[in-house]
Amino acid sequence: MHPSKDIVGSKGDELRDRKIVVGVTGSVAAIRSVDLVRELMRHGAEVRVVMSEEGAKLVTPQLFHWASGNEVITSLSGRIEHVELAQWADAVVVAPATANTLGKIAHAIDDTPVTSVVSVALGLKKPVAVVPAMHLSMYQHPGVKENLEKLRAMGIEVVEPSVEEGKAKFPPVERVVDRMVSLLGPRDMRGLKVLVTAGPTVEPIDPIKHITNPSTGKMGMAFARVAALRGADVCLIYGPGTETPPPGVKVIRVTTTREMKEAFDRELENEPDIVVSAAAPQDFVVESPAPTKLRHDRETVLKLKPAPRIVDARVKERLPNACLIGFKAEHGVSDEELEQVGRQKLLGDRLDIVVANDVARPGAGFGTDTNEVVVLTHGLQQKLSGSKERIAREVLDLALQMLKNRR
Repeated sequence: MHPSKDIVGSKGDELRDRKIVVGVTGSVAAIRSVDLVRELMRHGAEVRVVMSEEGAKLVTPQLFHWASGNEVITSLSGRIEHVELAQWADAVVVAPATANTLGKIAHAIDDTPVTSVVSVALGLKKPVAVVPAMHLSMYQHPGVKENLEKLRAMGIEVVEPSVEEGKAKFPPVERVVDRMVSLLGPRDMRGLKVLVTAGPTVEPIDPIKHITNPSTGKMGMAFARVAALRGADVCLIYGPGTETPPPGVKVIRVTTTREMKEAFDRELENEPDIVVSAAAPQDFVVESPAPTKLRHDRETVLKLKPAPRIVDARVKERLPNACLIGFKAEHGVSDEELEQVGRQKLLGDRLDIVVANDVARPGAGFGTDTNEVVVLTHGLQQKLSGSKERIAREVLDLALQMLKNRR
């Protein structure tokens, strides 16, 4: 065995016996792919690397040979390496994926070893993911956005980049690993119906102004994505957030809290097995929104009244056998206070699981890709931290165990 494979499984076995091809293309972010290869291996995967000609100019194939412990494919020959590699793989991830590569995959152009492997993998119905990395201006090009939507429609997972310093950068390696774990994880939610709420709601002040909060819907989207990848029939009720819903999920777009509640109540008629109330609906609405635009030179007093509740004890009455998961967001509280308010919600709303977090803590607020939470049940309390996808996966594991025990 190649000495570099000594690290296989050193951090976990989520990818044990899984075979992953990492495609490396001509972005300067290719240097990050070395870390990705090693981290996939640390979680149990066997990894092989295929590189485009431009990618091999930036990072040497020898480095990836060292990183993976396997020979690297940089060109195609009579051995039809692209077919062999795609047949061998359980999944393919192109990381980084340049704008050029994204366009080629979207239009079935196979003129590099990487795009050829992807083409065969898609034909074999193998899971494929792409990790875009490029200058932000390129990432925002309408054609690139259109290509990304085409890829999503084809069932390709798009791991969103981290937008920093005017660049669409290679995201944290942990996020890519978590996505591959989700792609290759068990299909243990087949036959289950999951209802998820996500994102904010907005309430009008006048025809063009409103009150809302900074929620993007990332946490709820992670639950919808993980549940769908595990085979569940997912319905996502989504407020005006900024995330792209995962493919294969029924999406109901709403704006106000009342609209979210009405959609939620309608979907309860379908008797979901798991309900994930991850949305951040407004707690208050303006009692009498102005019929015309309010002028800034006039003092205005707004009277707020409580908004309708989306989830409360009535849901358990309607769905006594379902697993109900609620969220509780606080700001600037201690661990003890967070646990206390979470437990109050657990009991008051007759929930099975409450996920509580303090949005004032670094890496745990609205719009972040990570979270730090305390998970509460009627017999358990545990802290979880990491990517939102990882937290979603662990909370759904807990929900599945509850359903199994009840049945």
